[in-house]
Amino acid sequence: MLGAGISGLASAFYLREFSAEKQVPLELIMLEGSERTGGCIETRSENGFTMEMGADTMLTDKPWGVALIDRLGLREHVQAMRPEFKGAGVARDGKLVSIPDDFRLFTPTSMRALLSAGLFSVPGRVRMALESFIPPQLGDEDESLASFVTRRLGREVLDRLAQPLIGGIYSGDPHRLSMQATLPQFVEMERRYGSLARAMVAARKSTQAKAPNATLPRMAGLRGGFGTLIAALEHRLADAIRHSQHVTALSAEGRGGPNARWIIETSQEKLHADALISALPAYATAGLLRSTNARLAELLENIRYHSVATVTFAFETSAAQSLPPTYGFVVPAIEGRKITAATITSQKYAARAPANKLLLRAFVGGALQGQLLQKSDEDLTTMALSELRDLLGINGKPLFSIVKRHPRSMPEYALGHRPLVCEIEREASSISGLALAGSAYYGAGIPDCVHSAKRAAEKILAARLP
Repeated sequence: MLGAGISGLASAFYLREFSAEKQVPLELIMLEGSERTGGCIETRSENGFTMEMGADTMLTDKPWGVALIDRLGLREHVQAMRPEFKGAGVARDGKLVSIPDDFRLFTPTSMRALLSAGLFSVPGRVRMALESFIPPQLGDEDESLASFVTRRLGREVLDRLAQPLIGGIYSGDPHRLSMQATLPQFVEMERRYGSLARAMVAARKSTQAKAPNATLPRMAGLRGGFGTLIAALEHRLADAIRHSQHVTALSAEGRGGPNARWIIETSQEKLHADALISALPAYATAGLLRSTNARLAELLENIRYHSVATVTFAFETSAAQSLPPTYGFVVPAIEGRKITAATITSQKYAARAPANKLLLRAFVGGALQGQLLQKSDEDLTTMALSELRDLLGINGKPLFSIVKRHPRSMPEYALGHRPLVCEIEREASSISGLALAGSAYYGAGIPDCVHSAKRAAEKILAARLP
């Protein structure tokens, strides 16, 4: 197993679980290049603050994350967002404008939502209202997020809402992001109903006809942060994890045959393995596999990555006189600011900050701001603080600040990503005893990474069954 981020840990966990269920002997070794597990997921606790350095929320309607949490006995730790706050805002002309409740991402779900969308100009709302008259594009050709949203809803919706929301999630350029890879459900809506507006009406009727399921909130965190999940996996796998083990070379004996053996060299040792799961970023996997399969390495290198950073601030609550009653806000690129979004963490989840304290996190970088990450931590802190003062009216000095960089951590699902991944999987399947896992392929969220991990474990184990 290469890599002990969430994908690597989940792969190893499922390998052990499934091998025990199927009574297949397993000797597991995990090689992690850093001194800690979890990859981009990291929770820090300091002076009563609980701070996420990476993801702080997951979608529960993607079942794989919740299934893993249940399997680890952590269901009681699932944490809903604070009900007294709601939604998010969007920066416009130096102010924050609320996204109406009944928008689904960048699409209004009702006429009331359209009329109340103060984020957009009157011409922009008129253009949105014409969406149901726009003929659908029914071919199979992939389309960029920018093209799809502009075609169906107009340029203003792209610039003011779709770009900061979806481009922010994937840290990508909307002119490069693939609709098929990032928002296939919207592509299907257009194909099935001919209009997003008609699809929203049908979805609303379907939802009303079903009994609500209040078991879990649709978006949730974990009490104590997602470090709780990492710690639970690490506890189960402690005997297998080897930290600070950088893989320097990888080769396969008998490649393609049923008895293939992997030779894994690190700075400290040489290992032999019957099977291998790489949960490293695609570019790192490519570098290691080049001597084994140059074509697979070339395909993996086609997945572009972007770098991001977060700056976390703690304040006395007296430093903020009138925060918006939201979980945070996004910043469109056309605003020309130096942050892409911010989370008011202490308003998003309970018990993330002590009483009378405020916890905020600003986001910097991505495809459209990559040059800013060349700046020092001190400069990033100064930039982010200036933006928070301007947009939130924050006064006073922070109690502390933490800069966390995630270099080349966000895969960009560019046009043609889905067929590219299919080709990667076909090429990888020609190599006996190899499986790939991680955020590069089918989704970057925690549930998607867990799903990728489970599939990799199943593939490896299936090859070992009689």
